[in-house]
Amino acid sequence: MIASGAISDLAGVSFFAQAGQGGASLSNLVGYAFLGGVFFLVSALRLGRTREA
Repeated sequence: MIASGAISDLAGVSFFAQAGQGGASLSNLVGYAFLGGVFFLVSALRLGRTREA
């Protein structure tokens, strides 16, 4: 959770900085969304193992 929050903070600052530049686009969201999916999958797998124990 801490790593996920830290990455979200860095991404937010990065998106904010890029929004003020010319030619801003949403293409950088792909990496952010991918990492969010990976963290979600890891969390789901860990919760599944905890529930089985």
